Amino acid sequence: MKKIVPLLLIIMSFESCITSKNTVYLQSENFPISVKTTRPFEPVIKSDNILSITVSGDNPEAASVFNLVTLNKNISTDKSVNTPTNVTYLVDNEGFIEMPLLGKIHIAGLKKSELEALLKARISKYLSNPILYIRILNYRLYVVGEVNKSGEQKLESGERTTIIEALSRAGDLTINGNRKRIKVIREIDGITTINTLDLTNPDFIKSEYYYLQQNDVVYVEPNKAKINTSSILPYATALSIIASTITVYFLVKKL
Repeated sequence: MKKIVPLLLIIMSFESCITSKNTVYLQSENFPISVKTTRPFEPVIKSDNILSITVSGDNPEAASVFNLVTLNKNISTDKSVNTPTNVTYLVDNEGFIEMPLLGKIHIAGLKKSELEALLKARISKYLSNPILYIRILNYRLYVVGEVNKSGEQKLESGERTTIIEALSRAGDLTINGNRKRIKVIREIDGITTINTLDLTNPDFIKSEYYYLQQNDVVYVEPNKAKINTSSILPYATALSIIASTITVYFLVKKL
């Protein structure tokens, strides 16, 4: 038993050995390097999105027709008054929103720039030189696995985020995270795709998954050392219990 336990500990130390080649991001023989992203990022409207759409223009009074208002009570006069509010629209399960005067419009699958062009074309029939401000209010994604803080990330400050930014908000990968196989799970038109990124290779910046889309799931796999340690740990624990039991037995026997 005295020989087995040290031998087991030595094996575990070799299995859990982690080199810089497997942990350092953006590895290269020569610096500085330049990597150009191949795809400009632009979010796509999806069902269940909550949108803020505000219409303005040369004639603010005419533009107000397209902006929702709510009735609020004036405490001093106890009268209801119309006051502007943040305009929000929920994209329904069929991909439609309903706007004042314009009616129901199918917008799911459109990029923000495409939605802006569509609404401008329709509003131009009633308003000259319309200006639109569009934002996705419930833009979110998820980071799980071998990170220090897994879970949902609500991107209230903006809609553009890279996988590095998302991992940073998750407290970065643990030392047991596999930096060469970061999985990104994405659903488009009812089809779920899974792609992997190698963060040790700067070329991952060229990937279409470098910029994350809303509702993406980033999964960080455990590395080989973590898997091997997990498989050995039950046996090591059992051997430790047996060794402790034998030690106690001989100590009691000597008394």
